[in-house]
Amino acid sequence: MTKQYKIGLSLLMTFIMAPHASADNEIYIDQVGGTSTIVIEQDGSNNLVGGDASQIAAGAPSKFILNGDNINFNSVFSGSSNKLFGAIYGDNTVVDLDVTGSSNNITFDVDPDNVYGAGSGDFQIDISGGNNTIDWGFGRNDAASNADVDVLLDGDFNTANISVDVSDVTLNWDFATSNSTLDYTATGYDGHSATITGDGDYMNLDLIQSSTLSSDTIEIEFDGNGTSTSNSVICIQQSDSGTATSNCGN
Repeated sequence: MTKQYKIGLSLLMTFIMAPHASADNEIYIDQVGGTSTIVIEQDGSNNLVGGDASQIAAGAPSKFILNGDNINFNSVFSGSSNKLFGAIYGDNTVVDLDVTGSSNNITFDVDPDNVYGAGSGDFQIDISGGNNTIDWGFGRNDAASNADVDVLLDGDFNTANISVDVSDVTLNWDFATSNSTLDYTATGYDGHSATITGDGDYMNLDLIQSSTLSSDTIEIEFDGNGTSTSNSVICIQQSDSGTATSNCGN
């Protein structure tokens, strides 16, 4: 049986959801108001956290909206083929996303429309499993600032795309994965710092930083192999003009 929940949250309200381990649980969120704590737990397969139910039913990845300052969002997925489509607007946001399983799809944006800005965010993303897809965007047109992003990826055949248009961002990326594609692009006026550690074979790793006013840094410690027919590829590009010279051959 499919369950559907549509939740409106505001001001000092906490939502906690922990359905039992059945398939096809769905949660729809449209929240306005600051100083909120939201905790979601889903266990099983084919679960969904998103926005407009009618749009999702029509095949569009409608995102849930969390709008306000001082929001604490914690989501735990355990299972396979789960989907999370979300967006946050506001300052001092804390996001803790924990995904365990395979073939999950995570799409998340912070201030994607450059309307409210997003400052001083703290984001923790833990993915454990294979064949997962994560698309995570921070800010647009440099409206956001001061992001601290920690990503842990453990599992093979994953695809991760992290795009940052934020001034002064710190990224820590720790992975143990093979046959995966990992893309990181950071733009903005102030500097970006990235520390990337991990191991795995047959990797495709693209790292692009382009700040206008400050220097960027990347520190990499990587252990992995490829073969003559299946290479491991690491592409690093930095530019102080605010634009990258190319996009690593993609």
